[in-house]
Amino acid sequence: MNGDPVSPRSLRGLDWLNFFVADVQTGFGPFIAIYLTTQHWTDLAIGGVLSLGTIVAMASQLPAGALVDWMPSKRLAAALAIGAITGSALLFVLMPSHFGIGLAEILHGFASCMLNPAIAAVSISLVSVAALGERLGRNARFASIGNGVAAAVMGGFGYYFAPGSVFWLTAALGVPSLLALSRIESRRVVRDAAERRRPHGGTWAELRALFLDRRLLAFMACIVLFQMADAAMLPFVGSEIAGKAGSVANLVIAACIVWPQMVVAAISPWVGRAAQRHGRRRLLLLGFAAEPLRGLLFGLTGSPVPVVLIQGLDGISAAVIGVLLPLIAADIARERGHFNLTMGAIGLAVGLGATVSSGAAGAIANGVGVRAAFFALAGAGLLATVAVWFLMPETVTDQESTTT
Repeated sequence: MNGDPVSPRSLRGLDWLNFFVADVQTGFGPFIAIYLTTQHWTDLAIGGVLSLGTIVAMASQLPAGALVDWMPSKRLAAALAIGAITGSALLFVLMPSHFGIGLAEILHGFASCMLNPAIAAVSISLVSVAALGERLGRNARFASIGNGVAAAVMGGFGYYFAPGSVFWLTAALGVPSLLALSRIESRRVVRDAAERRRPHGGTWAELRALFLDRRLLAFMACIVLFQMADAAMLPFVGSEIAGKAGSVANLVIAACIVWPQMVVAAISPWVGRAAQRHGRRRLLLLGFAAEPLRGLLFGLTGSPVPVVLIQGLDGISAAVIGVLLPLIAADIARERGHFNLTMGAIGLAVGLGATVSSGAAGAIANGVGVRAAFFALAGAGLLATVAVWFLMPETVTDQESTTT
């Protein structure tokens, strides 16, 4: 697919790029709320700026994807995104005003929407079609390890040093991210593997064909339903554990975060290989089916040890989604073009589902109870699995899926 063999140096650089980028992104998780609380922000103000970040991320999915598609160098796109995310981390500590934090959230939201598609595009440029699944699985493994390591290190920094030290560390991690990116050799990314075979009906005709592609529409619908089940589940577990586990609640929640990351790191390469051999649809069914089971079990127990064990199911779903999302986008782009725009459209579906999940589950919990909320989330997961079964076509041909 991509001409000359790729050097081991480039492949190792891509491994470390995924590791350090995950480290950088971890700094923008729950640490924001903790930091802003120490800056005497009210809960309302914190909620407002976090909502701004969510809105920007959703609104940026398609424009950011289109921008990465337009840029000839995907490495440059990734470098600019890393630089912008580093800059937003510095804004948190250098300008902790409403304007500065708002600007940081806007910068981070748009840059994050550029970064993941750019890394996926760089990965596509380095490996053959047959090796893409395993490569994306390896990406997910190193990103998962990076998330786990960064969460532990940043938690320690926030505990032993000033809360703002988390953002200094986040900004500093931008440097090894860029160094890892520099180790990846510059290769021309083929915008579309089937570009020579596509009819050239103009940009608007291509975009219309893309957004009417049955595979893309079906996958977006399935992802919306999956995120409706997934996004609110761990926050509700956290609130329930906080009321039951007392002083060890933080340790239980930390275990609920780290344990799935270990599962993702362990099985992601296998998911990639299996997707290449057996197609995407079977693996999607496996990953989606874990979600309703997880919600049902959470609804039946709230004890700390079973909760941590149940959370391992999230690692199965996360590994499948993490590998197959860019892989299915690549399948669609192979015929329709606009890989990064396709990634943006799927990212928009992720954001929509997550937004609905939090609001709907919160309303159910307030009106009926937390147990009912878990069962409702399990129902959404079951609906997502049924949607994959009935709506989602296989996106890879038999010849491609059996090529190794």
